[in-house]
Amino acid sequence: MATTGEVGARPKIGGKSKTAAPPRKNFEAEPRGKSLRVVKVAIVGGGMAGMSTAWELCRQNEAKNASECYDITVYERSARLGGKGASTRDDEGRILEHGLHVWLGFYENAFAIMRECYSEVAMRGWGPDGKVGEILPHGSFDEAFIPEPHIGVASRRRSGDLEVWSGMLPLMKGQPGEPLDVDTNPFTLWAYLARCLGLVRALMQSMLAPAQGEAAPGDPRPDGRSTYDEAQELDFSFDALRSPSVLLDHMVRMMRVGVLASTAGLLQGVTIFESWLRERNPAPQSSRTILKFVEALAAQTRKQLRDFVAIDEEVRRKTEIIDIVMTVLVGLYRDKVFFSDKGLDAINHIDYRKWLMDHGATKTSLESPFITGIYDLVFAYRNGDRKRPALAAGQALRGALRMFFSYRGAMFWRMASGMGDAVFAPLYKVLADKGVKFRFCHELDQIKFAEVPTGKIVRSVRFRVNDDVGDPLDRFGCWPNAPRTPREPVAFTLSYDHSEDGSGNSRTSFDAVVFATGIEPLEKAAGAELRKVLPSKWDAMCKHVKTVATQSAQVWLSKDLQQLGWNRGTVIVSSLGAPFETWADMTRTLASEQAHRRKAAKTPAPADRQPRSVAYFCGVLADKVAADKAPDVVKANARAMLEENLKPIWPAAYKAASNGKKALTPLDAVVDPNGKKPPGPDNFDAQHFKANIEGSDRYTQSLPGSIEFRISPLDPTVLNMTLAGDWTDCGFNAGCIEAAAMSGRLAAHAISGKPDLDAIVGYHHP
Repeated sequence: MATTGEVGARPKIGGKSKTAAPPRKNFEAEPRGKSLRVVKVAIVGGGMAGMSTAWELCRQNEAKNASECYDITVYERSARLGGKGASTRDDEGRILEHGLHVWLGFYENAFAIMRECYSEVAMRGWGPDGKVGEILPHGSFDEAFIPEPHIGVASRRRSGDLEVWSGMLPLMKGQPGEPLDVDTNPFTLWAYLARCLGLVRALMQSMLAPAQGEAAPGDPRPDGRSTYDEAQELDFSFDALRSPSVLLDHMVRMMRVGVLASTAGLLQGVTIFESWLRERNPAPQSSRTILKFVEALAAQTRKQLRDFVAIDEEVRRKTEIIDIVMTVLVGLYRDKVFFSDKGLDAINHIDYRKWLMDHGATKTSLESPFITGIYDLVFAYRNGDRKRPALAAGQALRGALRMFFSYRGAMFWRMASGMGDAVFAPLYKVLADKGVKFRFCHELDQIKFAEVPTGKIVRSVRFRVNDDVGDPLDRFGCWPNAPRTPREPVAFTLSYDHSEDGSGNSRTSFDAVVFATGIEPLEKAAGAELRKVLPSKWDAMCKHVKTVATQSAQVWLSKDLQQLGWNRGTVIVSSLGAPFETWADMTRTLASEQAHRRKAAKTPAPADRQPRSVAYFCGVLADKVAADKAPDVVKANARAMLEENLKPIWPAAYKAASNGKKALTPLDAVVDPNGKKPPGPDNFDAQHFKANIEGSDRYTQSLPGSIEFRISPLDPTVLNMTLAGDWTDCGFNAGCIEAAAMSGRLAAHAISGKPDLDAIVGYHHP
């Protein structure tokens, strides 16, 4: 669909330049009255991209002085909404997820939609205590979303033993999804990097002169961290009276007299450069001098850090962070990214690790859990092969900078139940109440295009309908996992036809169509036709933009974290390695599951047979695994994880055989879903395992050299069509709920001209 309006003023230096959107074209629509016309919109796909599009168009229906009204119908291939975010409940009320889903504190667009949605839920009085037909698992945003400041990464010591480095990241000002102020939006690369240097300065000072004395070597957090670490300085203030020219003179002098050779000089150099970056309009003509200073600062820093690590390996994690940040500074100056109209997209052609290596990062930093964790977070392995890591450098940096320096509240946010319960059930209820129609079990089958005098259009969309779903939610407001009896699918076709049927009415089924499915379902249904109407674009995108299979497991245990041997509280830990890269404690979901069972009048299991903790695992799955073998592979991987791989993390769950007693592993604590059997290995098969290997279940990757081939929802080629999904060019090109929300908002803009592009947070960020 063509678009309206201008992108706005070009961002400051270090931002990402966007070309102006083409003017929106007037597609045909049914007039109503003298000034209001009804636009029929078909949204194909009920994931976050489709829901975001529907949400934004509904907002336009409620706007004053609107000239258009949007009649919206969502067509979803399954019996539930959510796409990769869909979750269901089994007969025992257990939450069954597609995988591990957590939100990051910079997901401003996704959080804004959910805050608005829960405001509507509260206004209607819906929630867990509502009347029949008005029940939802959660009645407010604060009930559904929980901040999680504790995160960790795993790595191997020199001895080969696995260790977990974890920390409580500080809660930051504001809450994600609330209106932004001038201090937090928009960021530029200068501001991001100044914040990075603030962190470097804090880490250096904690090693050189901690606020409460030297921290004794010991285990990672909490024992081995000083008071200074527990409250890292995030003020980032600087002396505004010191002009850029004065600061530049300081830098030149420090290089000439060799001040950087001392640890105190390094700290002073970082502080001066941090102040330089705080200046909003640094002069490009000074870049050569600044580059020399940064290179000298980075070289001396690495030398000093090697000495620190040789004395005390416990500081290695801090030195790796410092080295990575200094390398990023050097790379951004050397590659002139600071002054490129493309912003960070200028380095998306190269892999993140290779880019860091080319600019001097040490081998230990490149292999550190902070780098591995980023690859794990976005499943950045070609064809699911852990030996082939691949991640576009620009998008990797964009994600890391936003994750660490633009989050509000907590860095991570959990849901108190499943993604389907906390996100898609309230979206479905509110949107249906606003008049959006939902058609489930409609699988996209065919798209036909046509050429008209004004350009190319979608002429018809055909579906295979294999069921007739009434209310898709159960009586508790959740998506049931009940199997459906398959029936012979029937064809159902939407048409774009504005000729009259003889009674003065239009024959058309839609005026605009949004394809918000995954890239594979679109290719399967209409790959050949899309190559004709989007010559070179669609073929290039399918060739370069790839997805990967993932695997997940959920295990309910009769022991709590302390009984398993983990004494640091609830946490999310990444970089664990094969077979699952990430473990998250999801014990907080037990309350929602127990409430579901109580409402269903289920007889509670004996106390010793009830779960006391829930572990979620997720990771990449190799494409070479055959589809029919994948479920068994995932189950075998989960068994291996419990039998052996968690010993360093859950040491109390393992006991060697002695005195005639058998050896114990976490398998002996696995809980039977209905409580009929005592905990033990016999309950393992009843846990939840998922192999996500087909279509929209697969994860969208950000491979080097692929970002430029993504098609934007604002692409005007087909007059009555737009695309939406985390695989489109949306401003944050990664596989995540935020990218889907941004893409959906862009699709709504393509149809209605709203929201303004400047209102899509992050679209103009570097």
